Amino acid sequence: MIDEPSQASQIPGPERDAKVSRRGFAKYITVGGIAAAIGGIWALRRHFHSLPEGARLIAQADAIPVEGSIIFQYPTPEKPCILIRTGETSFVAYSRICTHNGCPVSYNPDNRDIECPCHGGVYSIADGSVLAGPPPKPLPRIRIELRGNDVLAMGIVQAEDLAR
Repeated sequence: MIDEPSQASQIPGPERDAKVSRRGFAKYITVGGIAAAIGGIWALRRHFHSLPEGARLIAQADAIPVEGSIIFQYPTPEKPCILIRTGETSFVAYSRICTHNGCPVSYNPDNRDIECPCHGGVYSIADGSVLAGPPPKPLPRIRIELRGNDVLAMGIVQAEDLAR
């Protein structure tokens, strides 16, 4: 007598195809994890390569009066900053985001300081340090360079970097 395979093993069906072995499941999870990691690395690479590098023109010096200010974005369109002309050939710039709660700060030429309207934070225009109120740390400073009539943003100096 010849052994014939049982009829149940010969019939393809949902019961037979629906089962996945532990090894097969682990293989799917591993491949999915590797694909997710590669996608994450690719997204981070794209993000960091999209950030601007080097100098960026932010204003013409003669367009800003002494004790005047303008708002600009640096290093990305989502990062508001404030440029203040403190003298004939001197400028300072800081992030416009209060270090306390993230409210936008503005320059007060009467007091020669930078003020946050949300909780009364006050910053120095000399170095961005906290003069009053609840902000826990100074405003990040934007490095500025004057080339002829062009005012250029050259990079960001964090408060931690200033202490070194």
